[in-house]
Amino acid sequence: MFSEIKKILSLLLSVAFSSIGFIAAITVAALSVREVSANPYLVGFPNALGVGGAFVGTQIFDYFSKKYSRLSALGNTFFIGGFGGAILILSLITDSFFLLLLGSFTLGVGQSATLQSRYAASFVASETYKATSLSLAVWFSVFGSIFGPRLVGEYSELFQKTFNSELIVGYFIATAGMILAGFSIYFLSERETTLREPSNTEQTKELISLDSNAKLLTRILVLNHFVMVVIMSATPLHIQDIGETIKLVGTIISYHTLGMFLFSPILGNLVDKYGAKLFASIGSFILCLSCILSLFNTNILFLKIGLYLLGLGWNFTFIAISAAISKYSIENSINLNIKSDSMVFAGSSVAHLSLGFTYIFLGYTGLVISALFLSLYLIFNVRKFSKLNLI
Repeated sequence: MFSEIKKILSLLLSVAFSSIGFIAAITVAALSVREVSANPYLVGFPNALGVGGAFVGTQIFDYFSKKYSRLSALGNTFFIGGFGGAILILSLITDSFFLLLLGSFTLGVGQSATLQSRYAASFVASETYKATSLSLAVWFSVFGSIFGPRLVGEYSELFQKTFNSELIVGYFIATAGMILAGFSIYFLSERETTLREPSNTEQTKELISLDSNAKLLTRILVLNHFVMVVIMSATPLHIQDIGETIKLVGTIISYHTLGMFLFSPILGNLVDKYGAKLFASIGSFILCLSCILSLFNTNILFLKIGLYLLGLGWNFTFIAISAAISKYSIENSINLNIKSDSMVFAGSSVAHLSLGFTYIFLGYTGLVISALFLSLYLIFNVRKFSKLNLI
């Protein structure tokens, strides 16, 4: 197992650094809009543009990995994300909503590399450790869960005194995290790693319509992520509106993201042994339970538990379905990982763009109820997946 970890060490470190930056940024994203704009309908726009950037970043990654290598695609995409963080810093200094959108979009390009790192880890690993390596790459985002929101809360007062903004600290962390992630890829990857080789996806097979299995895998991945995003993105607004502080926002987002990443290596090992079917089913039920608990949203304890379970349920389904997608992509020589992530980004963008309207007209409770119905539909789709012999 040590030799497998050595193969993907640079990927693991890049995920750790970039996730610290990205989670710090999303902790303050919706609140940053309130700082630079008086329009409440725009609160979800930066995250939506970030998702749009991730979609574009996925296409950039796909192009450069084929033309040059996965290594250069990852490294350069991270550096673009670091540039986005610098734009976000400038947006709060100048009170520019336009720069906030532009920076969010560019930072999102960098986040696409974080997500693609899980597939890169699966690609590098030997056959018996593919899901384990994929989940280990996801697990390293736990560093972001711990340090991203915590650093925001810890140093917000210092940055308030220096820059007249307690939120700007999140974007300084984002900039540093993305740049360090790029350096990790370029300087810590092994000389003989297969990441240095161009991706050899067969172009002829990419043109073939995806079969029902591929469409179902993609639909489950999109639904799972959409439910998580609907609740997560509205939570900082809700916490502020009930009179709580930015420190509590950081704490609850930390609980949530710990649920998203903490048990990933264990899950990956279990998926390698028992397949994705069982764990996708468990994840969808946990997601549903999290929605029920989040209905008690004025109780901080229930909110913490609900957001933690929201991340945990997402993690079960995400690891299981990502492993199935990775295997499908390899066996069929088709980049389903790119296609499915692109659809995830599209769905997530819709959730963020509509956040201002839905939060005002439905309220936090209404959004959670909507997510609850979507999670029930997810359970229905996962049951269909359980009848297929995908992995």
